[in-house]
Amino acid sequence: MSLIESEWFTEIWGEQTAFSVRYSERLFDRVSKFQRIEIFRTEAMGTVLILGGCFMVTEKDAFIYHEMLVHPAMSVLSHARKVLVIGGGDGGAVTEVMKYPEVESITLCEIDRMVVESCREYFPEISAGLSDSRAQVVCEDGAAYVAGFEEEFDLILVDSTDPVGPGAALFEMTFYQDIKKSLKKDGIAVFQTESPLFMEKQFVKAVKDLREVFGRQAVYPYLATVPSYPGGLWSFTLCSEFSRPLGQAPSIVPPPIEGELQYYTPDVHRAAFALPAFVERLLL
Repeated sequence: MSLIESEWFTEIWGEQTAFSVRYSERLFDRVSKFQRIEIFRTEAMGTVLILGGCFMVTEKDAFIYHEMLVHPAMSVLSHARKVLVIGGGDGGAVTEVMKYPEVESITLCEIDRMVVESCREYFPEISAGLSDSRAQVVCEDGAAYVAGFEEEFDLILVDSTDPVGPGAALFEMTFYQDIKKSLKKDGIAVFQTESPLFMEKQFVKAVKDLREVFGRQAVYPYLATVPSYPGGLWSFTLCSEFSRPLGQAPSIVPPPIEGELQYYTPDVHRAAFALPAFVERLLL
């Protein structure tokens, strides 16, 4: 079977591999100040968001990424009152955080207003949290925005794109330092840190830089499987000087979100931090 360009969208990674999905309709195709934004209707993956030629959100598997970005930290953080999400213009991370009634305010800092607006139109369930009265959206550069705070947030979630274009600044050492400065002393920061399979150099550099900023014993990489991302195996890194994601691992799903999740469970939480041997070796 051949891939007909007018029917398939293909993300090519490193000129060596590719992931394709057949679409029935191109719903949105515009170029913002920062990137090309495309949204497709597909049978296999539901509605799909493409930024700069790369898969960002699919209705089929977005719950895996968003739940694993948010809930490992929220489950060990008993006082998450003020939350900042950097990137993540689809609103999925905000929607997951909104499931906790103790959260008082969430700021989404997304550089590209067009991403936010298009996702609210075409991904209403994923972006639903942006309509909550506790949420505010700031369309600014995330690296510059966070530099203006000190001991402000209980939780910071860095839901960045790959380290190219507008996402490059969110992988710099100065950005990591500003994130640490912006956290309350007992706060938590979580970063998406790319694929240890297909983006080995980026993954290793991110974790090692975070260890330099937060301290080796305060940095906890963990994994989840996101089928629409290159390699499928995806990493996140939780940083905290006080919270221990395994020592404080939950035994039950917190009552406010019981029955609300599709992927995250206490067993998944513990398993995610058990790194495969090849990942451990990468980080030596």
